[in-house]
Amino acid sequence: MSEIRTIDAYLAEVRGHLSPLGASDRDEALVELESLLRADADRAGEAAAVAALGDPATYAAGVLEAFEPDEVAEADGRPVPQGHVLGMPYDFRGASVERIGSRVWNPADPRIFMPRMFGVGWTINLGAIAVTLGLIRPDDVGDESYDRIPKGALNVTLAVPAALAAIAVVLMVVAWPTLPAQVPIHWGVSGKPDGWASRTVVIGALLALAIVPAALTYARVLRRDVSARSRLLAAAGLGMEAVLVLGIAAVTVADANGGASGNWVLLVVLATLAVPFLMLYMPLRSGLRAEWREVRGQNGRSV
Repeated sequence: MSEIRTIDAYLAEVRGHLSPLGASDRDEALVELESLLRADADRAGEAAAVAALGDPATYAAGVLEAFEPDEVAEADGRPVPQGHVLGMPYDFRGASVERIGSRVWNPADPRIFMPRMFGVGWTINLGAIAVTLGLIRPDDVGDESYDRIPKGALNVTLAVPAALAAIAVVLMVVAWPTLPAQVPIHWGVSGKPDGWASRTVVIGALLALAIVPAALTYARVLRRDVSARSRLLAAAGLGMEAVLVLGIAAVTVADANGGASGNWVLLVVLATLAVPFLMLYMPLRSGLRAEWREVRGQNGRSV
């Protein structure tokens, strides 16, 4: 580093370390770097400007991290939204296993509010809540814990979203003949409906939301090569969506004739958090116990 005393030499060194970037991103980073160095050099000279930025390899590593693909950052447990609007994160890329793991179940991150998986705003980091409640430690959940989940517990968890979606479908099909032409789609603070829409549109949309995500998710996660972690996280994400659809369908049917069913919408919201929390925590607790028993057994044999 002491041999680099000019801006051109520093830029050339950084350029060499930025080879993993695409040409446009690399050029953009180098233009900004040169502008910064030239401005500092006007005040303190080239040698001082170069020295202030430190080792070119270290600087380049920071640039590479800034340009790192979101998928890599998500896989490392660092939630990255698609962007921000009016100070709120947004993401319309759809849910993925890594986004569920980094945003909905991330015990290693103490933040409770994470960028939402789909839409604008935030979601709840259930992993941080589990740590706050003392149910697990931040470093408890690794791949080994998922792999040691009993097969029966994992299968039961995978079946939960299907059961919820099936209940929602049956409820809407059975209630269809008794529903009026207009059904509620929005509820006020008191719990009374204050917005209405066509029965066909509302029920059709709810049926699609109950069936399509379940079909797509199970088609992916039931393959033999899918890990236990991916299956569990995908099931929890689907469970959250299925609870929401079932809750909305139930409140819609209950209030279809104009009577207020009470402030059940709040209970629906709470259920969308409680059900996936249990779907994640209960199987993982079984996996952690199996892992702890194995460690104790190995320690006993070593003694």
